[in-house]
Amino acid sequence: MVNTLLRNADRVKIGCLAQLVNVIAPIMTNANGFYRQPIYYPYNWALQMAEGSVLNLLVQTPTYSVPNMEPVPYIDAAATSSAQSGKSSLFVLNRDLVKARTVEIHWENTPPARLLSAQVLTGNDLKASNGFDAPHRVEPRALDKPVTRGSKTTLELPPRAYAAIQWGS
Repeated sequence: MVNTLLRNADRVKIGCLAQLVNVIAPIMTNANGFYRQPIYYPYNWALQMAEGSVLNLLVQTPTYSVPNMEPVPYIDAAATSSAQSGKSSLFVLNRDLVKARTVEIHWENTPPARLLSAQVLTGNDLKASNGFDAPHRVEPRALDKPVTRGSKTTLELPPRAYAAIQWGS
């Protein structure tokens, strides 16, 4: 959903979560504390990293079939770039339930000078959630560092994964 909102930022000026705390929310609380649900992290990454202009990406990826639908791409991506801060951010989803996917980024201009952050949210159980008994069951971890050579950056995205990567100038 975050990627869809970003890609349509020229038309969708604001995206809100209906319930921010408890019920169906990304943050759950009780008298003793709180925990974050897995949906918290992609929204937080977008809030923290998506700045400047949304880039028009050309994503070429294999697809899979779903009855009564167009072919669905395994990789979904959105990106932003800020001339003011010099930061570029990529938000990428691997829908493949089994296979890691290699993502190649071909920079039209000079590639960013340094990696600021690379995080991924993934796991074997797509229905896993956090709870007061296990508040850290599903949390982001560091994504293996993307490698940049010339005008191309390559990274490996695990199956069932959503990642946020940010570079600076």
